[in-house]
Amino acid sequence: MAEKSLSLDELVRKLMGDDHADVLREALAWFVGELMEVEVASQIGAGLNERSPDRITHRNGYRERAWQTRAGEITLAIPRLRSGSYFPSFPRAADALGEGAGRGRAGGLASTASPRARSSAS
Repeated sequence: MAEKSLSLDELVRKLMGDDHADVLREALAWFVGELMEVEVASQIGAGLNERSPDRITHRNGYRERAWQTRAGEITLAIPRLRSGSYFPSFPRAADALGEGAGRGRAGGLASTASPRARSSAS
């Protein structure tokens, strides 16, 4: 008997119908929260509550923003900085990937290796 393979969209829809939807959203929210903390620490030169001579600026609380994902809406607590600004890299990357996914090469996604990549692999 042949097994039916599910596309990513079908899999997410199936999981959203079950009790697993909350687990996915919570896991994703935790992961992106940790990702933002790492990005901010890298940008300002020090971690949360860490003293460092390389520190550029300090944190100034959080701002909440809603982020629409396939797993549902997630409320992000985006760190604010006293001077300068921080914008998470992942929502923009996900938006760009979604916009370019249907356009193939025109969207910056090549379906085959470029001649340059093939020559460097040899």
